[in-house]
Order: sequence, then C-alpha cells, then structure tokens
Amino acid sequence: MSYKKKSTRTTKPGRKREKWTDILPRYLTFISHMRPILRETRRLISDLDPDLLLDTEVLDKIREEEEKRNIRKVRALSEFSAMYRSNVYEIIKDFIIKYRENIPIIDIKDYIIDFLYESISALNILRHITNPDELNLENTFLYSLTKFLEERLFPRGTNLKIIYEKLLEFSVDFYECQRHILQPHTYYRDKLEIEDFFEIPGLTPKVYQIINNITSLFNLDPNFGALPENDKYEIPMILKNEVFLPYIDSTANAEEEATEKICERIGLRVMDDLFLAPREDFLEILLANNFLRSNRQSDGTIRYLPQFSNETLTLYYLAFSSQRRGFLSKEFLNWISMNFAFLVYMGILKWKL
Repeated sequence: MSYKKKSTRTTKPGRKREKWTDILPRYLTFISHMRPILRETRRLISDLDPDLLLDTEVLDKIREEEEKRNIRKVRALSEFSAMYRSNVYEIIKDFIIKYRENIPIIDIKDYIIDFLYESISALNILRHITNPDELNLENTFLYSLTKFLEERLFPRGTNLKIIYEKLLEFSVDFYECQRHILQPHTYYRDKLEIEDFFEIPGLTPKVYQIINNITSLFNLDPNFGALPENDKYEIPMILKNEVFLPYIDSTANAEEEATEKICERIGLRVMDDLFLAPREDFLEILLANNFLRSNRQSDGTIRYLPQFSNETLTLYYLAFSSQRRGFLSKEFLNWISMNFAFLVYMGILKWKL
C-alpha cells in the first residue's frame, strides 16, 4: 500500500492564458453582429424622410424599436448589440446636430448613408485582418500593421542606442503617441526588496513630472564634474535632492531606493549620493544626437553642455522598456497592446471612412 501525501496547497491555480485561436472566434462573432446592425440602420435611414432627421428624437424611437425587435438569447451578445447600436445612433445624431445649420438635410442624409456603407466595408477588412493559422501569420494584415507601429513606437534593436535613434527618427510625427504609451491608467509600486519580482512599470504622472523637472534643471542650472571613466571630460550634474526630495517622505526608504530605479530607466546615475548625471551609455547617445555640445576649458578639459529637449529622457525610458520588453509589468504590457489595437482599428476606419 503506497502513501500519497495530501497536498497542502490552498491557492487557486492561475487562469490558463488564452491563445489567439481561442479569441479569434469570439472576435469574429462580435463583428458578425455589428454588420447587420449597420445594414439595418442604413435601410431605415434610407427609407426615412430627410426632414424627419432634423428631430433627433425620431432616431431615438427607431433605435428603441430596433432593440425591442432584436432580443437575443445570448445575454452577452444582446448587451453588445444594444451598446453598438446606441453608439452608431449617437454618432449619427451628433453629426446631424453639428451640421444641420450649414448643410442641407438631404445632403446630411446622403452623408449618413455613405458613412454606414463605408463602415460595413471597414468591418469586412477587420473580419479578414488575421487568421488562426500561425504558420501564415506574417502574411496577415494585422501582422503588417503591428510591425509598422512597432517600428515607430516600440522598436526592436540589438542595443539601446539603435532603439533610441529609431524612436528619435519618428518622434517628430509620433512623439505624442510615444509619450502616451508610456503612461498607462493603472500604476503600482515596484517590489524593490525582491529582485526576482522586478518589473518595468509605465510612467506615473509624478514620474513624468520628475522627468520634466530634471530636463529643466539640466538645461538651466547644471553643475559639472569629472567623468568617472575619463577625467579629461566634464559631464553635467544636478543635485539629486533638488529633484526627488519633494516626493520622498523622510522615513520612506523604499521610495528613496526607487529613485535609483527611476534614474536607471531614464539614463542617469547617482554619483557620490548627491548628484544625478548621465550614464556612460547615455552619454554616447546624447553626443551622437546633439543633446550635448562640447566646450573646451582653459585647462584643456572638455566640458559637455546639455541642450535637452522634452523627449530626451522620455525616449530613453521608452527605449529602455522596449529593449527589456520581457520584464514589462502586466499593466504596462496590456496598455501598450491596447494602444496598438486602437491605432490599428482607428487607422482602418479612417482609411475606409
């Protein structure tokens, strides 16, 4: 008779991660319910006398009747259909209210019908944007669009300098997007005591404020000190406490430790426990992209004078996160994925509409 030790585990096992092959059928199901709503709305608008469109309450009554007529057995789909139908009618109402004083109502009706027709075309593209065949993944529209966005917002590269310069290349047109994906709506504290749990979070509003303050201090009031790796050069420095003291409680050791994590992620290092200065690898990036200029002193020392822009440190954080994408926090990763999905979706709508 064998003895089997009884398990003492009390925690529930984690939820199994869903694969794309599990998600795709649901995705296609919801799209399949959006198309008939658009078609039926187009038919109803086509049959409606243009003058009736001036009274938006007429549209509300039509929508209510449609919701009564389209009662579905599956609650989730019923709720989704009601939500989507309401959204479509709200878009139509907003358009009428905005332009009814400037555009003849008969033309407004034609614009609405065109909008609904083109929306169906956009859904047809979304329906075929990808497939569950992983072997053919690289030939899908979704893959191409994702790679297009990735190159501009979250690029890959063999080192930090390459990634940073890719981001900088596109920052003229995409900086607002680059900055936006760094700032998710949910935040958490780093688990500093346990190194195995280290994750890269997105920027909180306070950290973004700190970055702006650091940029200003470097440009307006820097100190200078010898470069540790080569004392023939002087690098700009700013007082650490001038940046972080307003944000740190006198007893908050964990928060003080967190300042070093923040500094690392924006390319800075703490020197003599007093100053913040660019890390050696960041100096190379700054010099290559004219964020530092050289000035020879009377003793022959080369002093690096900072001329940072708003994106100088922010793009370093983004490049740092991109290089170490395997260590992103769940919140940060989900936020980036959601933004990519939104840009793909809105890009298709704008293209078709």
